[in-house]
Amino acid sequence: MKRLLLATTAITAVGGGAQAAEITLSGYAEIGIFGGDNSVDPQFHNDFQINFNFAGETDGGLSFGGYVELEDDEDNAIGNDGARVNGGLQIDEESFFVSGAFGKVTLGETEGAFNWALSYIYTGTSLQDDHSTHAGAYWNTGLDGQNDDQIARYDYSFGDFGVGGSLELDDSDSSGGTIWSVGSTWASSINGMDVGLGVGYQENDDFELWGVSGTLALPNGLALAAGYADLDGAISHYASSNGFSANADSWYGVNLSYTTGPLLVAANYGHYDIAAINGAASSQSIEGYGLLVNYDLGGGAVVMAGYGHSDIPGSTAVNVPAGAATERGSFNSSGKDTWSLGLGVSF
Repeated sequence: MKRLLLATTAITAVGGGAQAAEITLSGYAEIGIFGGDNSVDPQFHNDFQINFNFAGETDGGLSFGGYVELEDDEDNAIGNDGARVNGGLQIDEESFFVSGAFGKVTLGETEGAFNWALSYIYTGTSLQDDHSTHAGAYWNTGLDGQNDDQIARYDYSFGDFGVGGSLELDDSDSSGGTIWSVGSTWASSINGMDVGLGVGYQENDDFELWGVSGTLALPNGLALAAGYADLDGAISHYASSNGFSANADSWYGVNLSYTTGPLLVAANYGHYDIAAINGAASSQSIEGYGLLVNYDLGGGAVVMAGYGHSDIPGSTAVNVPAGAATERGSFNSSGKDTWSLGLGVSF
């Protein structure tokens, strides 16, 4: 998951009325090298993402639109020897919305209100997201996507505050029931400092989760972000070929960053308390930290370096978490220590 602001370019406009419907195109591409423990060898890497944004307005002032990503299918881009090979294409993150004075309704592969309300602690970007996909990383995904990943969310903003609610129906009646969540946000500027708070709650028939987040940005370029989530043992954190699996009971994390001119440096730490390992009760923990350096060359180009370290009880190989890693991505399975260096370009 890349956290760069992408420029947009209109590619077509259709219709009439108060405002013509419009499609805008943005994208991201990267090249570089990555490696780490248990990796076959240091490997070259390239990736891309193309974003389609749809927007329009009715004669009565009702806004509507949507978002779709076209990207490399990384899940099918790993060969039998563990080395990366060319993959196909996939369409991802498709969602559509309607908004007006009443607020905004979004439906599709979008964030539930729990995820929507809580801020990510991570900043910047790296080639393999090493800084934000170590064993202690979390992206507030909660129970999102555990049914059919079709989420309906309503949110409304007034002044410095925002409130939201969401549903993800259990269409097959084979999982833990309908997932619903609520959340609230507050953001303001106080004496030159940008301050933000978020709180969210989510549950289905089996689990209930809650979390809080906070961000603070100072005028001198320093920024702090922190979060806590009570996960109720709902997150199946790992499922690897060596038989290691863990259910996370709670998580907390903190990120400190500094920006000066084109340079961004950041460090973060995350910690999970484990409710069970391999089905047995346990008081062990999983933790990790990440380091990041970004240098903005201008014109949408950023030199980026990332590092991640993981501490996992009794295991050095980790794969495929359900709740830690990127919002809609996979955990970095290279091992305890991962690194990457490359160039990212937004357009």
